[in-house]
Amino acid sequence: MIKLVALVRRRPDLDLYAFRDYWLNTHAPLAAAIPGMRGYRINIAGDPGAQPAAPYDGSAEIWFDDSAAMEAGLGSEQGRIAGEDTTHFAESLEFLVTEEHVILGGGA
Repeated sequence: MIKLVALVRRRPDLDLYAFRDYWLNTHAPLAAAIPGMRGYRINIAGDPGAQPAAPYDGSAEIWFDDSAAMEAGLGSEQGRIAGEDTTHFAESLEFLVTEEHVILGGGA
């Protein structure tokens, strides 16, 4: 299994609430329709507290069985629609294709 991680910067004309609302309520259902996805998680940046602020406003994690499934899903009509929709809330996206290694399981 592989995971596609998208590091997202919000559009400068959107406040954090509008960014969050669009990503979760409009974009997420479009992205969730991409064929071959095994999981989908959105992480919205919060107050960093004592940590330095990150240059990203959030990330998405999408799991696929393998590279072929990822390419097929992202290349599908649903993948194209979701990809084009990112311009409504994201100024930029950077992608990492990763192999996940769980060291300590996390809970919701």
